[in-house]
Amino acid sequence: MPKVRIKNFDLYYEIYGDGFPLLMILGIGANISWWGKYFLTELANHFKVIAFDNRGTGKSEEPKEDYLISTLAEDAKALLDFLNIDDVYIFGHSMGGYIAQEYALNYTGVKKLILCSSSCGGNKSIVASPEVVKILEKPRNGRDPEEIAEDNLKLFYSNEFMEKNPKLINFAIQNMVKSPIDPASFIRQTKAIESFDSSDRLRNLEIPTLVLHGMIDILVPPQNAYILAELIPRSQLKVFPESAHAPFVEEPDLVLRTIIEFLI
Repeated sequence: MPKVRIKNFDLYYEIYGDGFPLLMILGIGANISWWGKYFLTELANHFKVIAFDNRGTGKSEEPKEDYLISTLAEDAKALLDFLNIDDVYIFGHSMGGYIAQEYALNYTGVKKLILCSSSCGGNKSIVASPEVVKILEKPRNGRDPEEIAEDNLKLFYSNEFMEKNPKLINFAIQNMVKSPIDPASFIRQTKAIESFDSSDRLRNLEIPTLVLHGMIDILVPPQNAYILAELIPRSQLKVFPESAHAPFVEEPDLVLRTIIEFLI
């Protein structure tokens, strides 16, 4: 299992395919398995895909200290430095989109940027409904991991998709149960998200940027995609009418085609 030592913890990563490097960054509580084998394999036909578990998730260690989104961007930079990669494409999903923004704003070498189901954070972003926030804030200590996974999936996928794909949903639940995020780590990620705000800096982002969003996303409302596209000078927007928070799972072929056309 490939790992790299970053400061005081080991970060787990995987590499698929050859070609120009594409760094994949996931969101809160997520680990590499959440991308899905099909999605990563198809991308690997065109790019050198680098996926990793953020600190405290999946197979990466937890340093047990608070941090900012910029800290997670530093982790990503340390991984690329270890791999001797200077120029890169970045795909960030949800909180991973925050990390991708922070990386692109603070470091050189990002040739193109993709932000999926994300926002600019701060006062200009549109927050989820009180009902969704209540699910997110439900205490995790002492709860059945399967119950937590089922709650999460209600926020990630549309009801229609879940009804039509029971086997995939069951597989996703088992994946989450197998590698659950520690409650303390989840709180640290939540704090990092709450303090993030790129709205006043995005005008300085001169990298070609693709903004992707599912139109029935209840976790990060789709209005956020339009705000991002407005704030980023060289951006283009693509929405997916049938998707919620994870369009690369609900409409993978359309998302793949959109990504490949943008990057190539």
